[in-house]
Amino acid sequence: MKISIGNHDDETSSSLREYMSHFNLTHQYYSFNYQNVHFTVISTELPYEVGSKQYNFINNDLSKAAADPNIDWIIIYYHKLAYTSPSKHAAQSLLQNTYHPLFDKYDVDLVLQGHNHNYQRSYPIEYKTTNLLSNSKTKTTPPIITDTNNTNYNNPKGPIFVTVGTGGEYERGYKLIGKAPYIASQHVGYGILDVDVINNGKTLDSKFYEDIDGIVKDQFTITKSK
Repeated sequence: MKISIGNHDDETSSSLREYMSHFNLTHQYYSFNYQNVHFTVISTELPYEVGSKQYNFINNDLSKAAADPNIDWIIIYYHKLAYTSPSKHAAQSLLQNTYHPLFDKYDVDLVLQGHNHNYQRSYPIEYKTTNLLSNSKTKTTPPIITDTNNTNYNNPKGPIFVTVGTGGEYERGYKLIGKAPYIASQHVGYGILDVDVINNGKTLDSKFYEDIDGIVKDQFTITKSK
């Protein structure tokens, strides 16, 4: 198991040390490869703005992964939210404006988030670069939807963002107060996201299962032809 540290995990220094020790971590942000997939883990509990140690690590890490001919997929995961439909927790403007441009630059495929205790899955979305030229760096702004197909994507532009805050012991779920225009599917309730690499490593096949009865509540595929 490869974890990302969340806001409840570092409430005390002793609990953070326990997590770091148990999962054999030396840093809250790190990366690893599994076959043809590269995973980058970001800590939303440490400074991550441009110029920070974490940002420099993430930038260099994604640059190397994007240039590696053995890597076909790049998956990012972290705890807090860059994008979300209206719910208990809002999106973090700094996270969105700092990292989504990097995700686009290095062709990140899938971004996994937590924090809101529900399930949300976006269309493929690109960062609206005009935001960097305006005074909106501290505001969350709608991204550009690049493909409105609901389930199957071929060589999409921009990553798909998925919030999977649907496991563990918590309230029955955080209410979804409406639906953001860039969100393709959303659901309240317990469940898991299962991501398989199929088709000789060229397709990500993802299914969100409701935990109670195993019903597939959402599914999508990303296929690359390179």
